[in-house]
Amino acid sequence: LLGAIESGTSATSAESSDALIAMNAMIDSWRNERLMAYSLTTVSKAMVAADSSYTIGSGGDFNTTRPVMVKHAYMTISGTDYPVEILTDAEWYAIDDKTTTSDLVEKLWYNPTMSTGTINVWPVPTATHTLTLVVLSPIADLTLVGAVTLPPGWEKAIAYNLALELAPEFQATVSQEVRKGAIESLASIKRANSVAIKMDPGLF
Repeated sequence: LLGAIESGTSATSAESSDALIAMNAMIDSWRNERLMAYSLTTVSKAMVAADSSYTIGSGGDFNTTRPVMVKHAYMTISGTDYPVEILTDAEWYAIDDKTTTSDLVEKLWYNPTMSTGTINVWPVPTATHTLTLVVLSPIADLTLVGAVTLPPGWEKAIAYNLALELAPEFQATVSQEVRKGAIESLASIKRANSVAIKMDPGLF
């Protein structure tokens, strides 16, 4: 796409290594954008009595990829699912007594700490019922070896935007077609990941 390597030829190992570093740095920056989340993942864990804080991420209490955000949550008791409200930062800090206890978790606040995120729940659980989270997971780092399965549109977005990232290193000029493709491919992913806002008929 840059025209830095002729068609039919291969990049050197150094060029491939540099491009891989740039690509994963670009993907890492996308993780800060909720509309660039890769997929919805469901993960569950039995609560620990008297424990109101849990880690989430690779090797954490919720052992999964560290999520961009928690979309939904529910607690299961005797086969019945009870919704758990996801709080904003302000709503969490507005809870006066965070030591209140109950066998049913009612509210949850996700703090995206590093290297694992932190799940805070309220009231403090007194039983070992299962809490299930539906989280937005980011795309993982890519490698030069092995096949990669991506949703529609992601391959173009990565390739065209990587061309923009690599242009200064290769002292290349990006064509308007590639620049347009980079912008449009990102916009297409964000449109697919956005949620339509429902209008309140009472406002009209």
